[in-house]
Amino acid sequence: MKAEYNLKKLKIKRRGMLPALRAKKADHAKVRITISLDKDVIEHFKSESNAKGALPYQTQINQALRQMIDQPHSGSDNVTEIKSTLLHDKTFINEVAKRVNRGHSK
Repeated sequence: MKAEYNLKKLKIKRRGMLPALRAKKADHAKVRITISLDKDVIEHFKSESNAKGALPYQTQINQALRQMIDQPHSGSDNVTEIKSTLLHDKTFINEVAKRVNRGHSK
């Protein structure tokens, strides 16, 4: 080792932060918001979070919302299934026919 170093001759290469020190990018960054939810919704998730090993209630709410986003919307499939079921239900068709006939007789 030298007793003294000449730092004016030192070459510095700037390559940014060391990879180990870089912050890891979050898949889903959390954002703090204020939101109003129904009391029974909050009570449900809080009671679920009291179970041993359960996640915090806010995390559970976030997961429920994410599940709604990630699932394909099947609303139209449900409507089609309901229509088909009702149209093949003779009791339902008879009740509709009775109501229609009552409406025309007035």
